[in-house]
Amino acid sequence: MKIGNIQANQGERAFGFFSIGVTHGRFPIHIPLHLLVGAQSGPTLVVQAGASGLEIEPALILPHVANELDPAQMKGNLILAPLMNTSAFEFEQVHSAWDGKHYNEIGRGSADGSVSEQLIHSYYNAAIAEADALVDIRTGALSSYHEFVGVNNEGDVDGSKALAIALGLPHVVLGKDEINSIAQEAARAGKAVAVAFIGGGPGLRDYRDQNLGRMRKSVLNAMRHLGILDGALESDVDTVSVIQEHTIIKTTSERGFTFMDKNKRGTHVAAGDKIGYVRHPFSGAHLEDILAPRAGIMVHGGAAWPVPEEDTMLAILGDLVEEIAIA
Repeated sequence: MKIGNIQANQGERAFGFFSIGVTHGRFPIHIPLHLLVGAQSGPTLVVQAGASGLEIEPALILPHVANELDPAQMKGNLILAPLMNTSAFEFEQVHSAWDGKHYNEIGRGSADGSVSEQLIHSYYNAAIAEADALVDIRTGALSSYHEFVGVNNEGDVDGSKALAIALGLPHVVLGKDEINSIAQEAARAGKAVAVAFIGGGPGLRDYRDQNLGRMRKSVLNAMRHLGILDGALESDVDTVSVIQEHTIIKTTSERGFTFMDKNKRGTHVAAGDKIGYVRHPFSGAHLEDILAPRAGIMVHGGAAWPVPEEDTMLAILGDLVEEIAIA
């Protein structure tokens, strides 16, 4: 298998930089990739993370996952990008330093677009277009914390749902990705696609080992589900709840410190239940209660930092579709 100038033969691994050249200032435009080619033929899985330069948690564990795997024991291939947006990471920001683009908001890119759009266009065609499945790992960066898997209501929904359940996170949320992401394009193309939202916010401080462990298990479980690796699925939860998203609660006109009730995440709330509140940052006055607009399951995801940006997702509410035991 060869992707750009990165090549590995059967039973081998390789690491390199998938590149389309340099910027006008001669800075490299690239995505770091681990390529593992199994000794036996089988499906190809792409695992990508770090489309934002602040989503750094996956890069702490994914290279170790690549290094612990033995291609000689694999039936198929793994393409792994631990941190895609290298310029944003270098400058500690969300969007690419070269053109202000977010890698997960430009679809499959464009051959005639900006440098980020050209890079994603080439990467999509070289890696994802030839793959069978995609696991896109995202975090809440600084402002929010997540522990669920998203499935787009497009393409092979059943295949994507089965892949998402296999990852072993507490919730699988069925809905539509509204940000014009790489994952959305892959789903539309018929790939099995799971978007794993793991970590962010206080995660590196309070839940680092759990988050990194779940990222590792998600990759290995995806490979086992596809038959690339042998072995049973691993999870630290007994069941996965499949939830149909119906309401995303966002910031309101009352601005200040926003605190969400993390103890209600993963539980059923009734319409009108208090799930958070807004407090004046200077006077301390209680400005507003944040109420559930209707009954439903409160998904493990939403704002964690008390000063959310405009239009930030505070919480997700959905209806329970089914609960599936992880075996």
